[in-house]
Amino acid sequence: MSTTDPNVMKATLAKLFQGMQQLKGSDLHLRAEAPPFVRVDGALSRANLPALSAEDLEQALLLTSGRTLEQITRADFEYSYDAVGVGRFRGHAFRENGRWALTFRIIPTQVPAFAELRLPAVVKVLSERAPGLTLIVGPTGSGKTTTAAAMLRYLAMAECAHIVTIEDPIEYRLTDTKSCVSQRELGRDTPTYTDALKAVLREDPDLIFLGEIRDPESLMVALQAGETGHSVIATFHTGNATQTIQRLLGMFSPEDQVMARERLADTLRGIICQRLMPRKGTRGRVLVTEVLVNNYSVRECLRDPGKLKSLHAVLERSKQEQMHTLDQDLVALVREGLVDAEVAVANAASPQDMRRNLTLQGRVG
Repeated sequence: MSTTDPNVMKATLAKLFQGMQQLKGSDLHLRAEAPPFVRVDGALSRANLPALSAEDLEQALLLTSGRTLEQITRADFEYSYDAVGVGRFRGHAFRENGRWALTFRIIPTQVPAFAELRLPAVVKVLSERAPGLTLIVGPTGSGKTTTAAAMLRYLAMAECAHIVTIEDPIEYRLTDTKSCVSQRELGRDTPTYTDALKAVLREDPDLIFLGEIRDPESLMVALQAGETGHSVIATFHTGNATQTIQRLLGMFSPEDQVMARERLADTLRGIICQRLMPRKGTRGRVLVTEVLVNNYSVRECLRDPGKLKSLHAVLERSKQEQMHTLDQDLVALVREGLVDAEVAVANAASPQDMRRNLTLQGRVG
């Protein structure tokens, strides 16, 4: 297929998006000189469709981003796209081999409830308005934005607050709530992430959502907001609670480490780590979490460099304070019949301990 007719390309995109929805896919990949690819339940497959040309990709980019080629000054950028009658998508455009390539992720129109996502009960507590920083961490595609949207909607429905989000792009729209919600999108509502961060504290927010902590500057704003009485929720790309603390501290200079530990100990409310695992015996995936809630023991680990290695053990023994590790949640999922035992072993932080634990329970041979 090779055409620059916008009407033909528009119909092609509608067909692709509709097919993606019917398959319950999460991502659509469009590359020049290749057929479309769709990811379903974490697995990528090649669609039985003709290859797209470089001209097709350019036309698709213009139709979905609303920008002309002359207006595009970056080699990669993100945007949101509403496909009328089909759904809402997050688009990511980037250059490869001198041509444009596109990736689309579907955004559900309804924000899922905590129970639907299988989020632990403590997430509701971390959603409530209180000074400090709550982090949602995990790899790309682990549902961090969906968890954040569920938390924001819970607060927006529970009380009247001013919620300000800074996103790249806006995914879930928070509408029909008790609250005043200001959702700012990079490239459309603010030129840069830095500009939005500098302005956010002057916008009288009760809660601030940062789509992603990307650099030391965004971390400094998040900490400053938490220290000055605001609730802050942000996402971060790390694997577990200990790695998150190490990465955050690594964003400070060596001479600022003591101050950084004190600021984190005083400001951090909690860390929700998450991954998605294949659901046993059927299609779909299930959420696996690790949760840290800042208490006296956690603060001691944050303040003392020698105690940070003990943080994982604190999580393991703090079930009564609604904390748990990823491996503990995996064991629970195996017990509930939601995740296969071998999948749990393969994805455990400590595979040998996981296998031993499940063997004692008679879950694996």
